[in-house]
Formats: sequence, C-alpha cells, structure tokens
Amino acid sequence: MVTFNDLAREKFSGIGSLAEGFESLVRTWGLSSELTGDIITPLQASGWRGDAAERASVTIVKVRNEIDAAFEEASGIAKALRSAHTEFTAARADLDAAVKKATDQSMTVDHSTGRISWPAPKSAVDKSDPEQYHATFKKLAEEVAGDIAKALKRAATADAAAVAALSAVTGKDKTAFKPAPNNPEEQAKQAADLLKLAGNLTDGQLDQLNKALKEHANDPRFTTAFYQNLGPDGFLKYYGQLALASADKGGRRPQAIEDLQKNLGTALATATNTRNYPRLSDEWEAGLRRAGSARADVFLPGKRGNVSAQPFGYQILTNILRTGTYDAHFLNPIAEHVTQLSQMKGFWTSAPWIDGDFDQLKFLGHPGGSRQGGFNPMSGVLEALAHNPQAALQYFHDPATAYDLDGSVKALNQKNTYFDVLAKGGDDSPLQDVWKGHYFPGGHAEPSGALAFGHALESAATGRAFDAPQDTPLPQHTPEMSKLMKEVVDRFGNTDGPSLLRKDGAFADLAPSLGHLTAGYMGDVQKAVTQYDKLLTTYGSPAGLEPDSTAKLLGALGRNPEAFGAVAQAQQAYTTAHIQDIMLNREAHGAQFGQAVNNAAHSGGAVAGILTAARTDTLVGELKGQEKAYNDSIDRNAMWGKSLWSMTGGKLLGAVPVVGPGLSLPVNYFIDHEASSYHISLNTADPATKADIAGLAGATGAAKTAVENAAQGTGLTPLQVEDLSTGAANQSWDGVTGGAGLFIRAVNG
Repeated sequence: MVTFNDLAREKFSGIGSLAEGFESLVRTWGLSSELTGDIITPLQASGWRGDAAERASVTIVKVRNEIDAAFEEASGIAKALRSAHTEFTAARADLDAAVKKATDQSMTVDHSTGRISWPAPKSAVDKSDPEQYHATFKKLAEEVAGDIAKALKRAATADAAAVAALSAVTGKDKTAFKPAPNNPEEQAKQAADLLKLAGNLTDGQLDQLNKALKEHANDPRFTTAFYQNLGPDGFLKYYGQLALASADKGGRRPQAIEDLQKNLGTALATATNTRNYPRLSDEWEAGLRRAGSARADVFLPGKRGNVSAQPFGYQILTNILRTGTYDAHFLNPIAEHVTQLSQMKGFWTSAPWIDGDFDQLKFLGHPGGSRQGGFNPMSGVLEALAHNPQAALQYFHDPATAYDLDGSVKALNQKNTYFDVLAKGGDDSPLQDVWKGHYFPGGHAEPSGALAFGHALESAATGRAFDAPQDTPLPQHTPEMSKLMKEVVDRFGNTDGPSLLRKDGAFADLAPSLGHLTAGYMGDVQKAVTQYDKLLTTYGSPAGLEPDSTAKLLGALGRNPEAFGAVAQAQQAYTTAHIQDIMLNREAHGAQFGQAVNNAAHSGGAVAGILTAARTDTLVGELKGQEKAYNDSIDRNAMWGKSLWSMTGGKLLGAVPVVGPGLSLPVNYFIDHEASSYHISLNTADPATKADIAGLAGATGAAKTAVENAAQGTGLTPLQVEDLSTGAANQSWDGVTGGAGLFIRAVNG
C-alpha cells in the first residue's frame, strides 16, 4: 500500500540511479564473449582429451550457463527498475498536480494524511449563505480527493508490478543466478508429502512446511494442488496425527503447530474460493463433509492414546476454519451440516474418552492449548462465519439445506431455524461444552461458543466482520439484516432473554456482541424507545423493533461493561448527528424548530437513561468495583461512535470537512470528548451516585454541545443559541430520568 505521505516525500532518484546502473551493466556486458574467446575456444583447439578434460568441459559449461543466466537476470532487473521509476515519477507528477489544483482553489492538503480542508467564509456574500459556500468547497474537495486517489492507485500498481517482476527474474535460489524451478504444483506436492509424515515430522521439516504454506497461502495453484494431494480425509488425519504427536513436546513446537493450524486455514480459504482458478471441486468439498462426520484415525495402534476414542473430522476441521475468510459456497454447507449434527444429542461426545485423551488433543482448542472450546465444532464454524458477513447472513436467513449423516444433500429449501436453535438455552443447546468432566451447569453455552455465536450475529446483521479494521464503513442495512436484528432483540429482550445475558447467565459471553449490534442499529433503537418521534432516521431498511423488548435489552446490555461502552458511544454520536441535522435544516421545521431539537435530545436521553440506570444498579450489586471496566469500555468502543457519525452523515460546521472514509480531527476529538463524559470518578466512596451523575452529565452535555457546534455559521445570535442548547440539555435530562424510571419500574422488574 502506498500512502499519501510515501508518494509526497519520495523523489525516486535512487530507483532511477539503480536502473541506470543495471542498464549500463547490461550494455557493457562482456563476460560471455570473454569466456568463449579466452577459455572455451583455445581449449577446443588444443585437442585435450580424457577424463580430466571431460570434467573440465562440464564445469566450463556450468560456468557459461551461470554467466548467461546472470545476464538475463541483470537485464530483467534493469527493465523492472526502469518501468517502476517511470510509473512512480508519473504518479508523483499526478499527485503534485492534484495538490496544486487544491492550492489554486484556496484549499489545504495535509501532507501527512492527505486530508483536505478549506477556510471558513470571510466575505459578506459567503457568510450570507454558508451552506452553499460549504457545498461548493465540498464538491471541489471531492474532485481533488479523486485525483489523489488515482495517483496513489497508480503508484500502488507500479509497486506491485515491480515486486512481481523482480521476484520473477531473481527467483529464490541464493546459490545460483538461474532461478530455481518455480512450479506451484511441484512445491505443493513437496509440502503435502511433508504433512503426510504426520507424527514423524521433525522440527526442521515442520518449519519448512510452515514456510511453504505461508509463502503460497494466496496462490490458488499451490493451495488447490496441496489439498488435492492430501485428499479430504488424509488432510484431517495427517494433521491430527502430527498435532497429537506434538502435544507433549516443548520448545518452539507448540507455537509451530499453532502456526500450522492457521496456515492450513488461510490456504484452505484460497483453495475453496469460487472466484479463484483453479479451486477444489464440489466433489472434494462433499468428501470433506463426509470426512467431517466420521472419526479420524488420530490415535494409532501401538502408540500412546486410546484407539477407540478417535475425534470426529469436524472436531479437527472447524478449528482450522477459525483462520481465513471462506467463500459461502464452501463454508455454509459445512456450517449447516455441523449445526444439524450438533442437534443430535451427545453426537460429539465419546464414551471411551478419558481426561488424558483430552489433554493430548489440546491442539483442537483455542491457540495456546486453552482448555476451553474446540471439541464442540459449533464454536469454530461460527467463528468462521463471523469472518464473512455475507456467509453469516445467508446462514441465519436463507432457506436451509438438510444433510444426511455423511454430508450428502437430503432436501433443499427447508425452514431456517438456526438462530432459534442456537439461541435456546438448556441441556440440549448445540453450544454446550462436550469436554468430559467440563460441563457447564444450568444449560450454559460454553464461553467460546457463546462468544462465536455473538461474532457471527454481529457480522451478519451489521454487514461488517466482527474483527474488521476500526475504520471499515458499515454498509446500509438490508431487509434481511434488519429482520435478523429484530429476531435478536425479540429473543434477548423478552421472557428469559435478559437474564441469560447477566454475569452468570447461560449466554453471558454473548452480551458484548449484542452491544455492538445495538450500537449499529441505534436509529432503530431510539425509534423504538421513543416511538412517537417520526423524525428519527434509520440506516437502510428499518428493523421495526418492539419498544418493550428494546428497552429490556438495553437494560441487560447496560449491565455489561463492554456492551455499555459500545451502546453509549453510538447513542451519543447518533443523537448529536440528529440534533445537528435538524439545525442544518431548521427552515423546514419553521416555528417548531426548537421543539424538534428538544425531541431529538429527549430521544437520546431516554436510551441513555435506561443504560446508565442499569449500570448503576449493577455497580451496586453484581459488579461492585467495576467502575474502571466501564470507563475503559467507553474509550475502547470509540469506533462505534465514529461509525454511527459516518452512517448518519453528521458534520460539524466549521470543522475540517470529511473527504473519503476518514473523520476530521475535530470530529474525532468531539466524539471522544463527549463520550468520555460518561466516565465514573474512581475516587469516591459512592460509585452509584457518581454513576447516576455521570449518566446525566454525559447525555445533557452532549445535547448542549451538539446545538452549540451546529449553530456555527447559522446566523443565530448567542442568546438564541444559549436558549436552544439549554432547552436541549433540559429535554435530555428529562429523557434520562424518564429512561431511568422506566428501568426501575419495568425493565428491571
């Protein structure tokens, strides 16, 4: 990736000089002719014969071939460097032209980040119509941003082309000029042969296998050939035997096995991607499902372990699936098959298993040999779905396919009940731990299973992978996404749902992801809590959340520090953006302009009231001394405030404008500052009172500040701004106290 700063500060003179040096070397190359004239021709004319002459001849031919290969390599390097220099300098010229275009229009481009800004209106004409002024500059800034993006793309393309060209001409053999054979299929066979050594693989061979898989993880030719060589059942068996044999080994072996599990996952994602060619066939994938529902021969006769306690193939595979982004065409049949098998009571358990067997099979669990998760394949398969929002949504929404025990298709277009099945507690839950002697009482989902369930739901209903970079934009909610969100709120905001999310509840580890989901649907949440405010906007298709279940879910999430931080950040950002949108369009509200601002503040306050009342109640009861956890969560979840700000299009007048996916520094500061007002003072003997006050101050302060910032450039007098901002703060106060009252009367009841 080439950044603005990279391209702006580099002159590329070094690449130019290097290209010129290699070109000069090629032009003046004389080694081949010198070898022929000074050595080969005289020897041939000498009449030298015999064994020594034959050996000398072979050596001389090798030398000549190396010299010829060196010439070809030098020529290739010269061409690659010259092409790179030409494209880089052209991209730099394009960037300079874009910056000049901005400067000519009185705009400023930050050379560290590429962010574009423009001055505040100065003339009377500009001040008379600030909206038109900012709209004009915004359009110009977007044009410049487009030119900058094209220049950076040109440089990035040149960079990638240079890497590919240099790799092709130099090869990987450091002992000879002539590149070593670089056939991906041959290298894949070598790697597969190493894995087939299974428990007999040495540390050096394991390192070699990891190196090959890592280097070729994104090469369809290598990865497809690798898995074809192993076969579906062989792949699972050989890896299982290797990991089992490594269970008691120390040193760097555990880390190497952990790396191998990840590398196998990344390679499998490449080999099964329908956009790649070649890829593994549907028949190979069907064979993998068949191997997944059968036991893999991991414990071998005569070796340590119980040969009658073999794990299922899926208990190996789904932990490999934790790494990589898998195509829905490959992943969803596995996910559906595993879910259906998990509904068969006791399917994944095995009577002959003993605790010692589990210790040897620790490679199945989380990295580092954690004694939690891994034996129930639902945990790994849900984590795999969580990396692909499209696959996750299809899993929870689309008509289901029924599979036979061996993974073959039994029936199409069946009713999809996967969410209902997974969200049901009790002893029959598919998310139960299956570790012998490691049972969670009361129908608890194993922690890793509940966590993975939350990750998959978060990915499906927000359209953003749960572990995506923080600046990844949230897509518009589709009807399918919103339908799933409503199902989530109806389930965990009704009957036993809220209690399942409490500290000791069966789905306690699900609460953080439900907090992220609620943050992503803040418009729908506020619309449900204050159902008579028709001006509240949603992001895409409305979810149509029920008021009572929404309020109860908010109360449950307020008890969880991680969930609280995400929802609080989103509530602040959404309310602020909504108030400022009203301020920017005040003419449309006419005489009711002030009331519209107050309504927006009241809606946000109601949500904040339920949240903070739940936090206060929790700090007095089950989570005493957790004030710092709440404060840290607010800071850690700033991404949700910024995502909501971007979704609603909130802008601060007078701030550096947003161009592209990022937020201006003033907006970043504003969101961080306002959300931090929810912090609880740690130096107090009465945290409950401090928590109440912090909740009130956070919501009311944000409402007041939102009005003050949005009023810049609107022509309102300072007195009018003060009246409006104070009114918004008071309405927010009423909303907070009303929400808190609702929590005490109904939600907590």
